[in-house]
Amino acid sequence: MYIDNYNDVEKYLNEVPKFSSKNPFEATKGFYTYLQSIDNSKYSENNLGQIIHVAGTNGKGSVCSFMQEIAKSAEKKVGMFISPHLITTRERFCIDGACVSESEFVDAFNWVQKCIDAYRKDEELDKDIFFRHENYVPTYFEILFFMGIYIFINSGIEVCILETGLGGRLDTTNVIEKPSICIITEIGLDHMKYLGNTIEQIAAEKAGIIKPGIPVVTCDRKNAATVVIEKKSTECVSDCYKVSENTYKINEILKKCIDFSVYSGYYDYGRLVVNTEALYQVENAAIAIKAAEVLQYAPKDIIEGVRNMRWAGRMEEISDRVYIDGAHNEDGIKAFVETVNNSSVVKAFKNTKDTDSRCVLVFSAVNDKKYDKMIEMVTGIDVITDFVITRIPGERGVDIDELLLQFKKHTGKNIEVFDKISDAYEYALKHRGDNGIVYIVGSLYLAGVVEEIRKGNESI
Repeated sequence: MYIDNYNDVEKYLNEVPKFSSKNPFEATKGFYTYLQSIDNSKYSENNLGQIIHVAGTNGKGSVCSFMQEIAKSAEKKVGMFISPHLITTRERFCIDGACVSESEFVDAFNWVQKCIDAYRKDEELDKDIFFRHENYVPTYFEILFFMGIYIFINSGIEVCILETGLGGRLDTTNVIEKPSICIITEIGLDHMKYLGNTIEQIAAEKAGIIKPGIPVVTCDRKNAATVVIEKKSTECVSDCYKVSENTYKINEILKKCIDFSVYSGYYDYGRLVVNTEALYQVENAAIAIKAAEVLQYAPKDIIEGVRNMRWAGRMEEISDRVYIDGAHNEDGIKAFVETVNNSSVVKAFKNTKDTDSRCVLVFSAVNDKKYDKMIEMVTGIDVITDFVITRIPGERGVDIDELLLQFKKHTGKNIEVFDKISDAYEYALKHRGDNGIVYIVGSLYLAGVVEEIRKGNESI
């Protein structure tokens, strides 16, 4: 199979989940081993440079982005593989912070398809090594990961940053054998259908990325998770570095940035800056700083990289006093609420004498999240004057009537309902008044759709 058009490739990839299912990890590993053996081992992970492997429930993407900027500041060529994307699938592959071109994407896709065909047909492969199966069908995420290997190696990267998908132990990215460092961000109760019903069970899955002798940096926020990760690190004889709330200090929350300090046994950074008002990004920055220290990046590159980091869809101000936050689980919403309550913009809004201005929150969610708990938390934000409910298209979107029922349980404030996200967004912008605020939260998919609407796609 050969496809020469980007839109057709993206359409094909979107159809993959309908005819593929999760493969045994051994099958994924077998095909990965096969890829490393072809073309004189050109696609061996040894050619990916320094590999930074990141797992966790919340903050993975942000930590990846901090690490990317730190490596760029050190004048390293960086490849970053992340998920999900907001608008285009190409966002999942970044070279020095820019997503790959359509032609690069198509070229990588066709290479993977060619390799799949050859793998299925090669009867001389040792099944004990390659786990060859003539009916092997890679999943959506597997195809993208293998595309990433092709893109990064052909781009000549020096640093490879890999974000896991749902878990860790059985995640496709865990076929990597020798990362330079493993990072595990905050662990929370998410994707419980796949990872387990307790913090300990989920932490055990995430800790599956830890490799023998490879240093680990982790978020020490929940003791139950830390105990599991430390135990796995000990078993692997891997140094474990914990980042807790005692590791950093917020000095001042300014308009559009936060001034903070970290307590390091390595360097004195003085005062650092993250260019956001999202409080949770300070913790993510502290995790990245510790990882960069372990990897022996210079202090000046760490400081510059942290300052340069921008991350779409995470308390991102997309226009004046309009914010998108991709928080989509209880811990993420808790962090969002904390940020809103401490925002300088909110404090200014509370002091305004413009009684016609409103603080509007647009919300939607997918049905495999604890949206009832999320709604309970957002309705507790005092500054919000109006709630706007909309529905995410497709089978995963929570029904509007169900969302409305949950909102009415927790608030008597004004609630507006719109079936189309574009109508909800337009209403919020108009209803807030001249000096009001709009927050859009509940799902990364919702964040992505709003970004598409802003670019002119009014059909959603």
